[in-house]
Amino acid sequence: MADELAVGDFVVRQRKLKQNETLGRSYDLVIAGLSWESRGSTALASLKGLSAPLTLFKFMSRSEDVEAAKMAQLQVFRRMRAELVVNELGTSTDAEKNFANIKAWLQDLYAKAGRPLSILLDITCIPKTYVLYLIGLGFSDELIARMDCVYTPGKYDLVSGGLGAPPALTGPRSLLSEGEWHSRQIPYLEASEYIANDADLLVTLGGELGLSLPFIERFEPRRLSLICIEETSPNRDAPMLGSERMAYEELLSEPNAMQVDIKLCDAVGVARHAVTFMGSSTARGTTMMAIGSKPHAIGIALTALANPRVEVVCRTPASYRAVDVQPSGDPMFYEIEDRFDPVTYLASS
Repeated sequence: MADELAVGDFVVRQRKLKQNETLGRSYDLVIAGLSWESRGSTALASLKGLSAPLTLFKFMSRSEDVEAAKMAQLQVFRRMRAELVVNELGTSTDAEKNFANIKAWLQDLYAKAGRPLSILLDITCIPKTYVLYLIGLGFSDELIARMDCVYTPGKYDLVSGGLGAPPALTGPRSLLSEGEWHSRQIPYLEASEYIANDADLLVTLGGELGLSLPFIERFEPRRLSLICIEETSPNRDAPMLGSERMAYEELLSEPNAMQVDIKLCDAVGVARHAVTFMGSSTARGTTMMAIGSKPHAIGIALTALANPRVEVVCRTPASYRAVDVQPSGDPMFYEIEDRFDPVTYLASS
């Protein structure tokens, strides 16, 4: 796994966190998501010496069971951190309203500090749409000089389904989402000039291939690059549900389609592949679609910030399934910094 990469004005580094590690810098703020997932507090619980105040994004719950699970996790966070604030947001699928609230909140913090902020963001239980938005907003509007991220990989219980019903074994699998998917262009990660009929498409894929297929087929790219998660990568020899195999084979049957496998937590690897993909593109624009892991989303967000021909699109389902997710490995640590912001040098010294 590559450890460091310069992408335009930014540099990204990644490594595993050590248990009881003390990070070597201070932050203005720590942000995490309040969730029903058991892994939600794992990364921050493994760190020592964090003195910055903690803000928890709490999206509106759609059931009493989900709300109870979030309240139980809130008590876990309270035992970890005395200085804690809950930022109440609308449902996670109501992105426009939530984006406006997050932007106003972050602008207030910037105004109070009088300088770009240094933030530690736990992306584990914050939906990809909001991870992408925070990166785009923070760096594009120069509200943030450094955004370090932590992430706890998870093991998905596809049998019991946690708080939700088990996924159907016929038809496309819905692991974490319910209802029809809609595409959402991420503000601040937009192409300066975009021509729909003259574009390439790069997609980070997860485990819902059957649902991904119609979502991807709305685009008609000149080239299609599929980034699969190496640990669970589909291939023609691997056992797969019939609907998943059909979707996989149809995706690869697209003209100029190619597949590359990159490890689940390798944000740097995705950024490197995306930069190379752009370097060989003759299209006037490129859509980068974040359907896969959150670390993979970091890689394409940085590529979009560095290249004005790139737009980033995320999927928004009708709702998310309340599937409990246990931690499956050591938390990861990602450093994202603006190489040319003076605050970065002060914070690192």
